[in-house]
This record gives sequence, structure tokens and C-alpha cells, in this order.
Amino acid sequence: QRSNFLESALSAMTTDASQELKAALIILGSEETSLDDRLASLEVIRSHIDDLDNANSLVKLGGTTTLLRYIKDGLDQRLRVSALNTIAEMGQNNEFCQDAFVNEKFLPQLTKNLSDANEDIVRSSIYAISSLIRNFEPGYKEFKRIKGIKALVPCLKSSNTNVYIKAAFLIASLTSRDKSVRDDFVKEEVFPVLLENLKPVREFDVRQETTLFALSSLSLETDLKLSTEKRKEALATLQQIISKNKQTENCEDMVSYARNIVDNLNAR
Repeated sequence: QRSNFLESALSAMTTDASQELKAALIILGSEETSLDDRLASLEVIRSHIDDLDNANSLVKLGGTTTLLRYIKDGLDQRLRVSALNTIAEMGQNNEFCQDAFVNEKFLPQLTKNLSDANEDIVRSSIYAISSLIRNFEPGYKEFKRIKGIKALVPCLKSSNTNVYIKAAFLIASLTSRDKSVRDDFVKEEVFPVLLENLKPVREFDVRQETTLFALSSLSLETDLKLSTEKRKEALATLQQIISKNKQTENCEDMVSYARNIVDNLNAR
């Protein structure tokens, strides 16, 4: 007979968010609860953490220990994805949560997840990594230290469009503001891998727009050490993108990025 554990925990709840978070953590920490109970508890947590104070409260209640356990191998994929998305949502522009996740060694596990066979796990792990390292220097330094950049590169070779776009957009965002970060990614030869994804499309394409954004960011004031042949091929493709889309609706950013890359390549 199914345990009444969930019902008992829920009956003890009040409308106070911290009490609901406590109850959810109890359910997630028990071996007696079902998969459905645990999924529901993660959803309860996610329903509250868009509020900064509630996200911080979850950390203070010890929720990071629970979340770290739920993103590791061996659990149902739906639980892992939900926990990963919870981490991503808590970490966005929240230095308190970012600091807690980094100090409690979430990034090594998240980086390990980038090689998971399940593409939803990979995509959600990139999402979580992004929240812990964008606009948070201690997170980026830790990511770099554990060779996270090298682990991210294979995601640019994924046939899954969502995984590719998440990885390319993260790279574009990180490298668009800081030359030292650009240099880190250039050293890992990210630029040639991105170039392999560049296609002379005739209309708006989100994969191509993200590729162009990343290439534009990486090529700014950077010595890419491209061979003469690779540079020539890249410039030819970029000129095709510009000429085919300069009058096309919704392609303004694609064309702008392509022009920036041409200027950056010609400046070196």
C-alpha cells in the first residue's frame, strides 16, 4: 500500500513559502516517497524560487545538498532535469545562490553532465552552468579551473539544435565583454569548431544567428591564427550570408554579426 508520506507532509503546510519549501525537502530526502511525489516536490520548489528571498531561503534550509544529489547519475531523468532547471533558475542574477552552488562544488558535476547520453540532461546542465558563471567571476574561474571550457566544446558538435544553441549562446555571452575570457576560449580552439557550423542560409535561422553571434564575439580584437585557406573560406561564406539576407526580414542581427566578423578578420 502506498505510503501517506506526501499527504502527511502537505497537511502540515501553511501558506508560508518557507514551510512549503521545508516540506518539499523532507519529501525529496525520504526513501519512502514515490517518483511522482518527488517530481511534485521539485515543482513546488520551482513555483517559489522566482522570488529572490525564497531562493535564498532554500539554500539556508540546506536545499543545496538535496539538489546536488538529484543532478547525479542513477536517478530518473525527469528528476535530474527538474533539479538542474531549479539550480539554473535560482542562480540567475543571484550572487548569494551562485556563491553557495560554487562553494558546494556543483560545477564539477554539472560539467560532468555535459557528456551525458541524455540530451535533455546536457541542455539543462548548460543552462545551470550559464547561471553560475555569467556575470559571476568566482564561478567562471572555477569553471575554467576544472577545464569546463574543454568539456563544453563537444556540445558544439551536437546534432541536437537545442544543445548546440545553448552552448554557442553561452560562449557568445561570456566572450562578448571580456578579452581575457575570449582568449581562454580561443586557446581551446572554439572558433574553428564554430566555423564548421556556419552555413550560407537565405533566411532567418536561429542556429546560424547564434553561431554568428559567437563568432562575432570571439573574433573581436583577437589573434585567431586561422590558416589563409580557412580565413578565405570563412570570408566567402560570410559575404554570402550578407548578400542573401541584407534585405530579408528578421535577419538584421545575422547580417550585423556577419559584417562584424568580416571586419574583425580583415583587421588582423
